[in-house]
Amino acid sequence: MGDFLNPKHQDSEPIREWLKAGGRLVYSIGGGFSKEIGNSSSYRKRLAIYASAGQAHRIPSKYFAEDEKKLKNFDIRSDDPHVLALARFTRTRLLYTNDPELIEDFKDHNLLKNPRGKVYSTAKNSDLLTQTTCTKLRTKS
Repeated sequence: MGDFLNPKHQDSEPIREWLKAGGRLVYSIGGGFSKEIGNSSSYRKRLAIYASAGQAHRIPSKYFAEDEKKLKNFDIRSDDPHVLALARFTRTRLLYTNDPELIEDFKDHNLLKNPRGKVYSTAKNSDLLTQTTCTKLRTKS
């Protein structure tokens, strides 16, 4: 998630502006996400604010849990099968991260295709925000 939830981080500013203009996030707090977010009330609170504003959709982990398990046994470089499984389930193809292994996995055509994943890592990538649209979700959040 990069420093997106840090409201003062300059690389997050284009994302916040994109959200104000109608962009949307997808997220989950279950599965592998629960380990990363943990008991961080500030992360949960910030995500809930975005969700209540219609700028984020929470996807229950039960919808992609099976794929997350499969990806753990697949030859992936990162320790983030939950991120890949969520992206595959929602067909989201833009990720904000600076994790080199996750970047490689997210761009791997064998893991994400039709279309391939793209990665926003700094404000220099803000053009990706105008090229990417939120695909129709397969579940109600």
